[in-house]
Amino acid sequence: MKQKIITALTKDVGLKILAFIFAFLLWLVVVNIDDPTQTRTFTSVVTVTNGDVLKSAGKLYEIKDGINTVSFRVTAKRSIIEKLSPSDFSAVADMNNLENEERIPVTIAAKSYANYITISSKQNYLYVVLEDEKTQRFVVSAQTTGTVEEGLAVDTVTSSPTVLTVTGPEDVVSSISSVVATANISGVTSNFTESVIPKFYTERGDEVDAKELTLSVSTISVSVSFLNTKAVDVVVKTSGTLPDGLTLDSIKTDPSSVMIIGETSALNDVTSVTIPESVINLSDLTGSFITTVDISSYLPTGVTLADSSSAKVTITVLMAGETASTFDVTADNIEFRNVPEGMAVTLNSSDVKVNVFGSEAELDALKTKDVKGYVDCSGIAVGESQNAVLQFENIEGVTIQNTSVTVNVTEDDSKTSHATEDN
Repeated sequence: MKQKIITALTKDVGLKILAFIFAFLLWLVVVNIDDPTQTRTFTSVVTVTNGDVLKSAGKLYEIKDGINTVSFRVTAKRSIIEKLSPSDFSAVADMNNLENEERIPVTIAAKSYANYITISSKQNYLYVVLEDEKTQRFVVSAQTTGTVEEGLAVDTVTSSPTVLTVTGPEDVVSSISSVVATANISGVTSNFTESVIPKFYTERGDEVDAKELTLSVSTISVSVSFLNTKAVDVVVKTSGTLPDGLTLDSIKTDPSSVMIIGETSALNDVTSVTIPESVINLSDLTGSFITTVDISSYLPTGVTLADSSSAKVTITVLMAGETASTFDVTADNIEFRNVPEGMAVTLNSSDVKVNVFGSEAELDALKTKDVKGYVDCSGIAVGESQNAVLQFENIEGVTIQNTSVTVNVTEDDSKTSHATEDN
């Protein structure tokens, strides 16, 4: 029996070996037809490592043209390659390997199926642009936006911190002129603190893109406190009595009322802002006139003006039957009298606006060319932008108020040379 088995195994050995080889080759053909080798291109985002190498040298980098990806070819069986995605690969650029200060070799490695795939040997690079780094400290300007609620006024606006340290590309940091932290006060009725992201502006007011900047803090705390407000009338007191022949018509102020701010207890005690009688002495008047006073010093203790621009109040005093108007007097209609020898005087503007009083009919009939004035230059000295009094001789039925003008006084070379020649 044993001999029969041996005979069966050894009979036609060559044919049997040939059949085995043929079967193996057929298996290979079938396998490759069913799961062939394929090559595909993948694109991955590059991760930069050891960026601090540049920072320690006072440099920053920016990826050139914003392209931070690389493409590469991978070869593997179809059953493998169909399972792969870009997340199965790592693309790393080590800043220690920076070449020519412009490119970094990218190392590509497989995270999955590493033993079953082949990555093309072509060297990929990440291209960068180097920039000088700059650090600068800026004072934070705390501001508000929005509409303050009625009956309130912003008292103080502060920031914490008050100084912000900014680090980034030198050209970007150098373009910054101001750092602003703005809190929105719309709908707010009590003191509050808000965390806001600071904004950066150039000298021209253009906003600076902060994406490349590193800040000492990411947000700024802006604290806003409010005070109560109250509208009060401006009252004018007078002293003395009008000379014979004059009858007072009205005394008006512009503005007629102002907004004041302060604690509630202080505001409750204030009913008006009074301009004292020492300002308007009726005994000194010769007719209607207009004057401007600063009411800041007349405010009661504990209150201030909500708007500092309203501190200047214009007082118009009109006599009976008169009205007020303004005329522009040209420089040609202004005469300089008693100019010292060897000096020249010129007006520091092309015209002067003056107050004119009279009946409506008289003012309507008055022509600009008829309004002429003069400056008495006695005792004047050489110098730029000097104040002088522009005076007018009254036209019948019309009063023109004297006003202050600015003049320039220089040495008159022509007169000096003539005097030398005469000698």
